[in-house]
Amino acid sequence: MALVVAVIGGPAPGSATAALAENVAERLELEGHTTVLISPADLPPAALIAGDSADPQIRSAIELIEQADGVVVTTPIFQASYSGLLKTFLDVLPPGALAGKAALPLANGGSRAHLLAVDYTLRPVLSALGCPQVGQGAFVLDTDIVRHSCGVSLTGASESRVAAVCRQFAHALIPDRTSVRSSDRSLF
Repeated sequence: MALVVAVIGGPAPGSATAALAENVAERLELEGHTTVLISPADLPPAALIAGDSADPQIRSAIELIEQADGVVVTTPIFQASYSGLLKTFLDVLPPGALAGKAALPLANGGSRAHLLAVDYTLRPVLSALGCPQVGQGAFVLDTDIVRHSCGVSLTGASESRVAAVCRQFAHALIPDRTSVRSSDRSLF
């Protein structure tokens, strides 16, 4: 099916943001898509901050995104916006890097006060990178993300909300969209 790159915009390994990305990747794989996780925190900091797209590790990450059919972008919400690490990584991408791709913006945080951050901060930057199909996305409370020995699960309203946006995103990745219901197509 499709190749999806999930970008983990959180700076801490094992964070709620990483867990959210893992959960979404698993859902997309169950739909038959191939997923690859990229964590900008694992890229060379000096090259990332300098915007050195010639650095081999950064070049590799950019090439993965260029090859992808879709991109999932996860971020914690800091100061009512996406993380600085995610912004730094997105700034390294060439103009139009998301042209022709579907994108799914997801954010997590400790308070419902950040609920609109996906729409007001993350969706516009994905559109600015040329993405013609930025999905509805979702905000997930950190307390709704649960790691356990079998993986990651979501609880509360976050489970149904993330399941719905993942299903819509997975359908948007299907080349022949005639089989997609009009209710699914309307969000992309």
